[in-house]
Order: sequence, then structure tokens, then C-alpha cells
Amino acid sequence: IMSTLVTMCWILGGLATTLAVASTGLRPRADAVLYSKWGFAPKSNGAKRATELWFVAYSAVWISAFAYIVASGCYEEFSAASYLWVCGGLAAPLVLQPFLWPSLTGEASVPLLSRYSLRANVWLAIFGFAGNYWYTHYFYSVLGAAYTMPSYRLNDVPIAMFCATHFYFCFYHVLSNCVLRKIDSFQPTPHRALFKILAVASLSYLTAFLETLTISSFPYWTFADRDRAYVLG
Repeated sequence: IMSTLVTMCWILGGLATTLAVASTGLRPRADAVLYSKWGFAPKSNGAKRATELWFVAYSAVWISAFAYIVASGCYEEFSAASYLWVCGGLAAPLVLQPFLWPSLTGEASVPLLSRYSLRANVWLAIFGFAGNYWYTHYFYSVLGAAYTMPSYRLNDVPIAMFCATHFYFCFYHVLSNCVLRKIDSFQPTPHRALFKILAVASLSYLTAFLETLTISSFPYWTFADRDRAYVLG
């Protein structure tokens, strides 16, 4: 474990140093004041901004729920139906919001199919489905990963994970948008383009590492070699 920690410190430290060096020389755009301080969509795009704020606010709910489930160990009593009810129940407010509570994103007067909150949910559901259905098998094949809890499955992937992926991806969607907008608030130069590539690659690696680390206390998502999963996964 110590060797893995040292390796990860070197890797993450190297990525941080690379980004710090690459950020030197970036200059704000003349209209940078129009960009949100935290990178959220501008107020001129009210529906998108409100949807992003809703996704972030709701993340406190599912993160707290997952933290309690893992910390308390109550998952030991879960059946396949329990996992589906928990993950489906946590995903439901995000999926149902465009239909039942459009005022949360200021879209009560907007036709259903034109609501940004609905379109974001549809896109993330498609993206999440593809990732689960096909790319989970990357973890199975390359990293020797396995879901061992009781579950209903689709293509050997627990259906509950399709639901869980939705609220994870809603959160990631906002964070990545905020980062990309902050980068776009600098002058459009080849330097900025290079920095954006490095930032996307670094954040992708960091997200994968943190996702693996934070779920490490859950014993039913296993790896043949967990240290290798941390470093390469």
C-alpha cells in the first residue's frame, strides 16, 4: 500500500506541477468579466445555470446517502431489489424534475422538449448507459474488477449501477463544464488549447482515482489488483 501511495503522490504531484507551469502565460479575455466566478453558465442562460446549480445542490443528497450506507454497513442487509430501490430512488429526483418540478430550473413556461434540464438528463442517461453497458467490461477485462453484490443485471452489469451512474454523471457534468468555462475565460491561443488538453487529461485521471479510492470501503466492488487499479484504472 505504501508503494502505491508514493506512486500516486508522484503522479498527482506531477500532474499538478504540469498544470501550474502550463497555466503561466494565460491571459484573461477582454470579456472575462462576463464569465461566472465559479464557472457556472452565465445568468444570460438562466435555464442552463439553474440546472447546473440544481445538479450541484442535489449532489449533497446522494453523497450523504452513499456515505451513510457505506459507513454504517447497512448494505450488508441489501438484496438485489434493495440496491435497485436505493440507486433508482436517488436518481429519480433528477430524472423527474423536468416533468414535475420545472420551476426549479426556471422552465415552467418552456415546452417540455425544449427544457435544458430534460435535454441534459437525456444526454447523460445515454452517455451513462453506453458507459455501463459496454465500458464496464474494460474494468472487468483489464483490471479484473467485479461487482459481487446481489443484483439484477444487464450485460452482466448491475442495473442499480446504471441508476447510480446517472447522478454521478450529473455532478461530473457540472464540474467539467465549470472547469472548461474557466479555461475559456482566457484568451484563445495555442497555449490555452494545450492547457485545456492537459487539464482534461489530468482531471479525468484524478476523477478515476478518487472514484476508486472513495468506493474502496465497499467490499462488493472488487479488483484482482487494487493497487494497479489506483495507478492505471
